[in-house]
Amino acid sequence: MKENIALGLVVLLATGGGYWAGYRHAFSDAASWKESARTVPAKPNAANTRPSADLPAADKTGAQKALTDGKRSARELRDCVSELKKAWLSSMAGDDSEWTKKVAEVDVAVIPQLLALVDKGVPKMMGVALRHQLLERWAAADVSAALDYAQALANRSERESCMCEVARVWAKADIAGVIAWMKQLPDVRFRKQVLGSILMPLAQTDPQVALELMQSSGGPEAESWGWLKSSIFGVWAAKDPRAAVAKATEALTGEQRSRAFQSIAYTWAQQSPQAAMAWAKTLANANDKRNTASAILSVWLQNDRAGALAYAERMPEGQAKREALNDICREWSQDDPQAAVAYVDNLPAGVVRTDLQGNILQGWFQQEPEGALKFVQSLPEGAERNRLVQDVVGSLGYENLEETMKLVALLPPGQGLSKVAGQIACGLLRNDPQSALEWIDALPDGQAKHNALQSISWQLVERDPVFAAEYAATLPAGSARDSFVSTIASQWADSDAAAAFVWAQGLPEGEARKDAFDTIGREWAQQDPQAALNYAQALPAGSEQSRFMEQAANQWGQEDSVAAVARFQSLPEGEAKKAFLQGLASGIAQNDPEAAAGFVASLPEGEAQSKAAVSVVGQWAEFDPQAAAAWAADFSGDARLPALESVAQKWVRDDAVAAGQWIRSLPADSAREKVVEVFVEGAAPEFPVLAAPFAEALTDPDARANALEQVARSWMRSDPPAAARWLNGTDLPAERRQSVLAEAKE
Repeated sequence: MKENIALGLVVLLATGGGYWAGYRHAFSDAASWKESARTVPAKPNAANTRPSADLPAADKTGAQKALTDGKRSARELRDCVSELKKAWLSSMAGDDSEWTKKVAEVDVAVIPQLLALVDKGVPKMMGVALRHQLLERWAAADVSAALDYAQALANRSERESCMCEVARVWAKADIAGVIAWMKQLPDVRFRKQVLGSILMPLAQTDPQVALELMQSSGGPEAESWGWLKSSIFGVWAAKDPRAAVAKATEALTGEQRSRAFQSIAYTWAQQSPQAAMAWAKTLANANDKRNTASAILSVWLQNDRAGALAYAERMPEGQAKREALNDICREWSQDDPQAAVAYVDNLPAGVVRTDLQGNILQGWFQQEPEGALKFVQSLPEGAERNRLVQDVVGSLGYENLEETMKLVALLPPGQGLSKVAGQIACGLLRNDPQSALEWIDALPDGQAKHNALQSISWQLVERDPVFAAEYAATLPAGSARDSFVSTIASQWADSDAAAAFVWAQGLPEGEARKDAFDTIGREWAQQDPQAALNYAQALPAGSEQSRFMEQAANQWGQEDSVAAVARFQSLPEGEAKKAFLQGLASGIAQNDPEAAAGFVASLPEGEAQSKAAVSVVGQWAEFDPQAAAAWAADFSGDARLPALESVAQKWVRDDAVAAGQWIRSLPADSAREKVVEVFVEGAAPEFPVLAAPFAEALTDPDARANALEQVARSWMRSDPPAAARWLNGTDLPAERRQSVLAEAKE
């Protein structure tokens, strides 16, 4: 049901969203929002970003004329900003009605003057929200002036999002003009960002043209805009659901088709749930049939519970019917739980009835805990009541501690306690910490005790870390104590790392001690890397000292690389210095990978240099995989393969096509074979067609067979016929090939 609600919100935004729909462009490629000084200037040239010939003429009539009339004095503007600030603070407290009202009351003529004050004495979040909401109204009155303002903003991210906002408004009045303007933008990345802004306004008028524009102008990235495609089909369904279904069936495959079907189902159900359900029954794919039916039923239930219930009762017995009845009863319990219970009581005894009662009781306890508790207590003792109590008791929150304890008392000893032990412990801790600990101590060893300790550990350490540490020492060895120790280490290190470290040194040998040292070392290094390093040098030589040295060096390298390098050079030779080097190289690389590369190149050749180089390559590839690849290609010896693998692993996540081109340029040797394996593993889930030829090119029979299977399984999810044709043309052994094909059919 939650998934269906989320889907409904997507469709709602698609069909009627205003500011937020324009502001929060949902591109799956987060890199499209990153700053890139190499490709976009700080302030774009108007000739490059806004061809004036394509803009509508400002005729100064109607709303446009208002922009030239009635300018306000500085005092009037300050008063306006003051009122908006008060409304904004109210909205931060949860009441945005006044904010909405005040923004709507702003005269269009004042918008240019008011926007000039946005960055002067206005909270940043308020400024962003105000700018976009006012810019939407300004663009409706004068696109040219609004676009001039947006493109003059200094911050690139804000500038581009505001230009997209103007383009979205422009598209409602002149889609041909905004498309012509978009196509002349020199920055391909930004052009696609604008495309995402105008597609939904276009879809309101002509969804088929919007879909065609996405496919023709979006490039390969458009394949990942699944939510946008599904939203377009949702809008289309509001106009002609059968045409939307026909186009989705024809143009989409795999997951994208499934998402489009769900969007269509949600919209169609608003008009005619019976017709939408009749269509859902015709779908061949079992998952599509189940998911679309669930989406339709969720809408039907909101609009006509009796009709939805009558339909669910006529469904054939099975999982789909059980899920439908569960959704209905859960919703029913919010309004009239007693009526819902009465309905379920007439069903045959068994698992289905118990599950439905559990769903009803969860809602009932939220509305009227006393009445719900009396109902449970009135049930006859036995397995059915025990299961019902177990299902319900875990849903009660901390505020229902008393009811939770009463429900647990209805269970036989030990049953269901693990689900609520944490809630009970936290409730007791708030009132009486000692009673909480005594209650936990009395629990038998097992999951319930573990959950209770884990739930109170943060609060207990925050109140008194010394007391928490002393209590941890009284616990028997086991996973519960280890988890408790880990929490103490993290929380205590945040407030007093030195004291926490002294405590950790007294812990018994084992994984819990090792994890505590790692946690404290990491926290201390972030707070004061030099102090952490001084402490680490005083430790006995060994793995604990090495890990501590590496953590301190990593943080110091990020904050003050010059001082950290000087300290490294003064350290005596040994394992501690090698560990320091690894952390230092990685830390410098996080801020300046080229400087880190230069530092590593200046080191004496050997194992320490090789490990540091691999660490730098991994960090560098996160920012500039092409430069990292060029550096790694010159490596020799043991460092070359792990360096190349690290580049491939990072690059394929950001740009699989470019990563593949780079791999093809590598010398044909054993290192490239291993890099290809890494590439296929990273590319196959999202880009199986791209990964396929690489998998076929592997020379090692076992590696090739594994890669072929991986590509085929991923491809089967998006385009089964094409994947099957490709797979049947490979040299994968017949038995393994048939196994993959059989899995896809299931």
